[in-house]
Amino acid sequence: METILITGAGPNGVTGRLFKDYFTNKYNLLTPSSKELDLTNDIAVSEYFDKNAIDYVIHCATFRQQSISSSHLVDEELESNLRMYYSLAMQSHRFKKMIYFGSGAEFDKSKPICNVSEEDFGNSIPKNKYGLAKYIMNTHALMSENIYNFRLFGTICKYERPTKNVVSNICAKAVLGLPLSLRQNCRFSFIDINDVLFMVEKAFSSVLHYHDYNLATNEKIYISDIVTIVQELSSIKTQSHFLKSGYNFEYTARNSRMRDEFRPNLSNIKESVRRVYDYINCHKESINISELDSRWR
Repeated sequence: METILITGAGPNGVTGRLFKDYFTNKYNLLTPSSKELDLTNDIAVSEYFDKNAIDYVIHCATFRQQSISSSHLVDEELESNLRMYYSLAMQSHRFKKMIYFGSGAEFDKSKPICNVSEEDFGNSIPKNKYGLAKYIMNTHALMSENIYNFRLFGTICKYERPTKNVVSNICAKAVLGLPLSLRQNCRFSFIDINDVLFMVEKAFSSVLHYHDYNLATNEKIYISDIVTIVQELSSIKTQSHFLKSGYNFEYTARNSRMRDEFRPNLSNIKESVRRVYDYINCHKESINISELDSRWR
């Protein structure tokens, strides 16, 4: 079996955890937690590659203040995310391909991001640290030989925390019978994480013609559309309302490069939301009601 190093697949991981589930029994997997391998420490990463023959890297780890222990080299958002990326990129001569997950924030979320293509990258420099880190990573990946940016504009994933992800947040409130209170409506290019899994696996065995790909659904979805779907799924009919009228900045992308190269059979949005709703409904005892809207306070 070939070997994949999956970062961010520890006990608190979300995307990395799904990749671990998906590739089990297909590849030999290395899934060190942040305590086992400090990705911000390039020496530690180099020594890890000395000890392990690695064919592919799926880099899912992202800096979160509360998840980084004091033993880590840095605990600052911009520096930490860049150090993790470059520590792995420095080992590119030792693996066949590395795929990491960029963000629409690379296009600068201080203004609307509307139906952007990959060619639009670089027209504006992001104003926040997270977006700037992803911007710098993509600049490097575009010049690399074997590093690829799979750029996301919102994911639908059963493991996403209701305190972080808007789709999971809506589902959790509906499951608990709470009003579907949301900050403001917005248009997204969501994608089902299961479709991402398929494209990553295909990328390992394919010749990739580009180094960045927008991963997004064909249709643009409003948060209010997600609310309607969840209300149809829920046996408890709760009311919904947005605290602020109008629409927040759009966050959408073109996906022609992805469609031409991977030809995915993209998931139906209603089925994607249903999977999240069913999972949260089965685990509703673990939801902390007081923390549901902590991100948006």
